[in-house]
Amino acid sequence: MDPNRHEVSLARPIDGNLLRVCNLTVSYRLGPAYESTALKQVSFTVNCAEIVGLLGESGCGKSTTALALMQMLPANARISMGSIQLDGCNLLSMKEDRLRRLRGSETSIVYQDSETLNPMMRVGNQVMEVLRAHKPAKTAQMRDEIYSIFAALGLKDCDRIYRAFPHQLSGGQRRRVAIAQALICKPRLVIADEPTSSLDSEATTGILDIFRQLRATHNTAILLISHDPETLRAADRLLVMYAGEIVESGPLNEVFEHPAHPYTRALLQCSTRQAAPPMFGVNRHSLACIPGEPPDPCEVLPGCGFSPRCSNRAEICDSLRPRLFEISGVHSARCLQYEARE
Repeated sequence: MDPNRHEVSLARPIDGNLLRVCNLTVSYRLGPAYESTALKQVSFTVNCAEIVGLLGESGCGKSTTALALMQMLPANARISMGSIQLDGCNLLSMKEDRLRRLRGSETSIVYQDSETLNPMMRVGNQVMEVLRAHKPAKTAQMRDEIYSIFAALGLKDCDRIYRAFPHQLSGGQRRRVAIAQALICKPRLVIADEPTSSLDSEATTGILDIFRQLRATHNTAILLISHDPETLRAADRLLVMYAGEIVESGPLNEVFEHPAHPYTRALLQCSTRQAAPPMFGVNRHSLACIPGEPPDPCEVLPGCGFSPRCSNRAEICDSLRPRLFEISGVHSARCLQYEARE
């Protein structure tokens, strides 16, 4: 098997793809002679009105995926291979002025960093700017829309929030305002990168409910990105990413109940609290962890990137790069244990 050949697409859901990513490869320049490959021939689809979860550890390529889809990668990054199609249009060949029109109206992003608000502007005006740029209306009507989405996101005293500067709000409130910016124009595709980070369970539930409502009422597709499997329970399908590759893909319930890749199983075990012996009369809990570290993205490995950390490792895993094996019509995994089954 040629390790440099192009990947085939993942096991696909039903037709009706809004987003189609094929063989996306992204590298970062780290110096005159050094380059780090953050994404390696990544392929997946997102259907209209579908919530797709993207799960993986920090540094696995999730945020790079989000920025590549928005065509907002930093200057030292380059897309060396692949295509990104939104409703049949290749974003990689699209001119910047058209991309600007798409961002916010057709597709939007909720950044992992909640400190993206302009500290010099009232937050209501910042959300208003998005509406005015893409769906202008009378000021009073646009303000009513903003108040409505603030209330839906659990922001009480909407008038005070609207007039506040970012430093006058809590971190959780700023997070909700940033989400309001992304959702206010009701885009067809929302890319939500760790949208519930730093929020309590009640706020997390509320935001995930908003995503479900947006999907139900406006057929919005959502790529929901998180390191936490519990956050992704709102998804229909799950993509699992490790070291810049999709290592498993399938319906959420099927992947959670029958994880096919050792990395997926390890992640799910890490998210499950295990009871620990009580100390000083207080019940404690411990979290499992995956031993070892992800591979250096500057290093080209001949075999499976997860091999050094894998409890099911075989000798061949260090020398042969696994491809995606189809476990069922909708479930795929990148693991050599399925080689003999085909």
